[in-house]
Amino acid sequence: MNPEPKVTLVTWTKNPLETVYAVWMASKNEEALIDPAQLSGALRSQYSEVSPNLPSQEEVETLFKAVIAQRIPIGEHVDFVFVMENVSVSWREQAVRHRIGVEISPERLGIDLIPDLAKSSWWSQSMRIQNMGEFASNGAYRLPATVKGHGEITDTYHETMKTVQDAYNKLVAAGVPMEDARELIPLGAHHRISWKLNIGALQHIIGKRGCWILQLGIWGPVIRGMIDELATKVNPIFRDLVRPPCLNDSDDELPYTGCVYMEECRRRLTGDDALPPCPIHLNYEGKHEEGLDLHKPVPMLAQMKERAKQYEKFWGRNPYTGEKIK
Repeated sequence: MNPEPKVTLVTWTKNPLETVYAVWMASKNEEALIDPAQLSGALRSQYSEVSPNLPSQEEVETLFKAVIAQRIPIGEHVDFVFVMENVSVSWREQAVRHRIGVEISPERLGIDLIPDLAKSSWWSQSMRIQNMGEFASNGAYRLPATVKGHGEITDTYHETMKTVQDAYNKLVAAGVPMEDARELIPLGAHHRISWKLNIGALQHIIGKRGCWILQLGIWGPVIRGMIDELATKVNPIFRDLVRPPCLNDSDDELPYTGCVYMEECRRRLTGDDALPPCPIHLNYEGKHEEGLDLHKPVPMLAQMKERAKQYEKFWGRNPYTGEKIK
């Protein structure tokens, strides 16, 4: 019942690390183009006999990380296609709102257009023709952590889903088209959706939705699924993409660069927002927050410490300093 979101990487640009290396080198010298396949693990030994100057795998990975960290358009050369299952309509409505970058319209100079994520596209399973007559019976809906395990509240949640299912079936049985009956379906209902995005878009999504302030409960399983698929099927180096937006892309420097959501964090530290404060923000910025009484205990401190354990695993970093766990 109520399964977690499942993410499957179904296809991707061949030899992504090697492609970034080859494109970068082609832009920096006049030498013969590098075939990314020559640098891949399967063919490297074969080509190294005739091309002894091929870079090592370590050199390819180091350059890949450096280029991607600059967030330049080379990252847009590499695409991934994921299929998400058991994701709620509410998650989809958040996901499709993401935007990246700023574009200047040549026809209207000075007007900034916020485009879709660079070459990011979606294709969703349609409830217009998908029979939702057993979605509640099958547990095909999201059960929030704030509802789960709370006795009468949990029962009410499940019963309401069943009531909606019954109403949907009555409409369909009465001849109402499924595309009209679907208007009853709640935001928590599950469906499938495919998502094609490139490395630049992936960095943006993970940076935004990997933040403490944003909803790990709804985004965490999706981001973990994407990263697990990339790390398993493509290269473990993709685990390094998981970091909150207040940390830089280099592990050789002080991680913290500044909070993106200063006002949201301030409200949590002062108790104006009754949610756990961010431990990284508290560590680096808390003492300087205007209106914070340092003689009073931080609101929701116990809840923050408990949630920090989840983020330590999610980020692979110390949830208070941002330093990578080795």
